[in-house]
Amino acid sequence: MIRGIESVSFLDYPDVLSCVLFLGGCNYDCFYCHNRFLLQPGDEVLPLGEVESFLAERKGLLDGLVISGGEPTLHKELGSLLSIGKRLGYLTKLDTNGSRPEILKTLLEADLLDYVALDIKAPPERYPQIAGGSFLPVSESLNVLKRYEKKEKRFSFEIRTTMAPTLKREDIERLVPIIGNVPRWVLNEYRIPKTFKEADRDRVFQAYLHKDELQELLPLHPALCLA
Repeated sequence: MIRGIESVSFLDYPDVLSCVLFLGGCNYDCFYCHNRFLLQPGDEVLPLGEVESFLAERKGLLDGLVISGGEPTLHKELGSLLSIGKRLGYLTKLDTNGSRPEILKTLLEADLLDYVALDIKAPPERYPQIAGGSFLPVSESLNVLKRYEKKEKRFSFEIRTTMAPTLKREDIERLVPIIGNVPRWVLNEYRIPKTFKEADRDRVFQAYLHKDELQELLPLHPALCLA
């Protein structure tokens, strides 16, 4: 289940020094994925039974626990992982593609999450092309987060969009009314992945918007910022 660890990070949880546990497997297939090795079966780097001691040893040095992937909500043990973090006093964050809103809602209602980063990869009509999946569950996950944030003031979330090749200004313009009022919307500059499917080679090496061009998109929405 746990296929990778970043022991110390100040980038993955805003203003919180954290560690990141990467879970394997994903139900989407983004051609620009930087964690493609997580999509295939592989060896665990940390068994579930050792997570508590791993986190307990770092208590006092770190303040946050981030669960990323892959897609963490595919794992039935996700709630147990977050529970361990909460029990030890960590702030907890989930990175998700939003494809399982019912799991997200369950975790929130169990008070297991302090922060969520939701990937919104493209406008709805382009989701099959960009992510290999449907936008419908992502839309519901966005609504789940908005409702919960209104109810729980301690909780917050962000939207993340990687400006992969073929995504342009008009795609962000189409997303603006869909995303609506959110606390934070982060645009990530594209980086060519180290590994990719040969069938995706042409897309992987297409031109993309660089940081100075992304800067020009920020006035489109008050919550937009660059990573």
